[in-house]
Amino acid sequence: MVSCARVSQAEDAAKIAEKISRAAATNSIDDPSLSPWHLKLSFQLMDAKGHLSEQGTIEEWWKSPSLYKIVYASPSYKSTELQTAAGLYRTRDQPSAPYLLDSVLQQVVHPLAESEVKDGVPDLRRETFGKVQLDCIMITQPIKNVAYPPLGLFPTYCLDRDRDSLRASYNFGTQMVLRNSIGKFQNHLVTVDQKLIQNTVEAISAHIDDLRTAAITEAELTPSADMERIDGQAATVASGVVQGYAMSQPRPVYPERAKRNHVSGTVLIGVIIGTDGRIHSMKLLKVPDPDLAIAAITAVRQWTYRPYMSMAFRLRFRLRSP
Repeated sequence: MVSCARVSQAEDAAKIAEKISRAAATNSIDDPSLSPWHLKLSFQLMDAKGHLSEQGTIEEWWKSPSLYKIVYASPSYKSTELQTAAGLYRTRDQPSAPYLLDSVLQQVVHPLAESEVKDGVPDLRRETFGKVQLDCIMITQPIKNVAYPPLGLFPTYCLDRDRDSLRASYNFGTQMVLRNSIGKFQNHLVTVDQKLIQNTVEAISAHIDDLRTAAITEAELTPSADMERIDGQAATVASGVVQGYAMSQPRPVYPERAKRNHVSGTVLIGVIIGTDGRIHSMKLLKVPDPDLAIAAITAVRQWTYRPYMSMAFRLRFRLRSP
């Protein structure tokens, strides 16, 4: 059973902003004040039906926010990434890490995205999931004619009641991360066990096998001969151009409630596609109705493109009532 109570935004806006800022710092381990560390994470990747498809590991050697190495090892993806003062290096001819692998790593290292918080308005809601009470903060964006958007439509972070421990997060109504076990490292909180669910199906789970301070040498953070420097900048292109790179584009399913209410309109979404050909981030730019927005987002989340370069573009969906 889930119940919800909304907190007065005018009265507590400053407190909510302070809470989410404090949680962002408390639940991250890439703080410049931390000692260098080594992390080993094991993961289980699922297929579209939620069945185990492969297993692997992710290791990171971190010395500072601008100096670290990540090694991905699984049957379908093996690569090393190295961030240095000179830029980003990666194993030659390899695309960027698949979205799900990058996601579980970020849930440990830096789970709250400052860009999302900066671009929206924090909205605190008191949620009860069974017997568990959480403070859920949704980073809302204005929606015409919608005064109270449903929880999870925008990026949402759920914390233990009156505490800064992140327990769950939602991403545009289609993705949920459950942080099942929380530990502490150098006075910061980290998720030991996590599960990421996409469109109600478990997509990946992960567990921290090892996390400890480490003496990291200069040689460990020096690009090897089989690595190449990567241009991390995204190219902005028109949607008509990027269409030529499309491999799979399921269309939105018109929501039943929108059909009953004869609701139609245009949903405009800003999208970034990674070099792996998958959608890495989205921002709702125009939303006439939350049900239409969720339908569009659910479809776009499944889109794939021919790997080439990181691209940013805008999508328009015109959904008309039957």
